[in-house]
Amino acid sequence: MLTNKQIKLINSLHSKKGRKESDLFLVEGEKGIQELFSSHYVIKLLVLNETQTNFLDQIKDVEIVFVSEEELIKLSSLTTNTFGFAVVQAVFYELPIFRFDDQMTLVLDGVRDPGNLGTIIRICDWYGVKQVILSSDSTEFYNPKVISASMGSFSRIKFLYTELAEFLKKQAHLPVIAAKLDGVSIYSYTFPSAGFLVMGNESVGIRANLLPYFTDSISIPRIGMAESLNVAISTGIILDNFRRN
Repeated sequence: MLTNKQIKLINSLHSKKGRKESDLFLVEGEKGIQELFSSHYVIKLLVLNETQTNFLDQIKDVEIVFVSEEELIKLSSLTTNTFGFAVVQAVFYELPIFRFDDQMTLVLDGVRDPGNLGTIIRICDWYGVKQVILSSDSTEFYNPKVISASMGSFSRIKFLYTELAEFLKKQAHLPVIAAKLDGVSIYSYTFPSAGFLVMGNESVGIRANLLPYFTDSISIPRIGMAESLNVAISTGIILDNFRRN
């Protein structure tokens, strides 16, 4: 049985304030929890559906509480989560541990939709892009919707929130590629092996204050009549072409 203190903590982790104050976050559902066991993340508490006792042989040195499905859904942010969730210690990265000279790094400017960010993290994991730099006003990495949409890929991606103009100014020795409507077609562009790919906000694109730091601009040619593409879909298309190169 969960204590009142544990219930209060779990409920607090549904808010950004609560996550910031405790440096904890929630991972919900079987896929995300399974990924945690092979990651560097530390599980502080595991809350499982009382029917999941066969799951015990995979777990060591973790406090486990079994609850009814009804209570589990009540505590979870996902109405479809009937498996369980983990309370996990957050990890934050510092700039010195990032390497930029030998790989492509994704840069996100003002990406505020949690579902988009989670999907982008999953796409990065698929294409082997291991680090993401985000503007300070992008949505929070440990938002439960981000974690859920990443399908466990969050555990393999390093991330850093920073002021992008100042950051890119210091990276002048590497290519900075902007995804823009008026850029060179990705079908004819030759991607560098290392540098920065900058994706913009879902509705307004990349902000003007970053323009002075771009070395190249690329675009996805529109063949049909659709007005625009979702930023996560666009990221996937561009990273696919980057890997084809």
